[in-house]
Amino acid sequence: MNIDFVARRVRLDERAREIVQTKLAKLAKVLPKDAQAHVVVERVKKDVSLEVTVVGRQRTWTAREINQDQQAAAHAVLDRIASQAKKTKAKVKEEKKHRAPGGVRSPALWAPPAATAAPAEGERGTGPRAEQVRARPMFEEDALHRFTTRDHDVLVFRDPGSDALRVLYRRRDGSLGLLIPS
Repeated sequence: MNIDFVARRVRLDERAREIVQTKLAKLAKVLPKDAQAHVVVERVKKDVSLEVTVVGRQRTWTAREINQDQQAAAHAVLDRIASQAKKTKAKVKEEKKHRAPGGVRSPALWAPPAATAAPAEGERGTGPRAEQVRARPMFEEDALHRFTTRDHDVLVFRDPGSDALRVLYRRRDGSLGLLIPS
């Protein structure tokens, strides 16, 4: 983590610098790897103001403390940053938990397509949608070209040399994957 220190109208205490560096190093578990920290120490009347801003990929954490001692201000500010970062991490984890699929159900639990009523227009059915595809023989390059020119997430084809089944699919992150059953 890159930490920038700025001191205005006051000299930065070396012990306060060490406190900031060690506490931010401990927070590396919950902060993004490429996070940037900006620390401003400033004289405000008879007190010292310490402001820490940590900028991550998508979020920014900021805390400010005014105290008579730089070390006490550093402890208070970094405790706030730690609580903000942990709260953010918990939120992201909870969002991912609710966004993830519930797992694969066994085919015995699927409702047969004929037994369920056809969903009304604009509605989705509750069970899986069955599609029949014909796996045509084609080379991987041809399958890749066909896959990228069409708006499908899965392409099933056969390898012409071995007549083995292949599945080309789009992952959630946008990259492509190729399944080769053994």
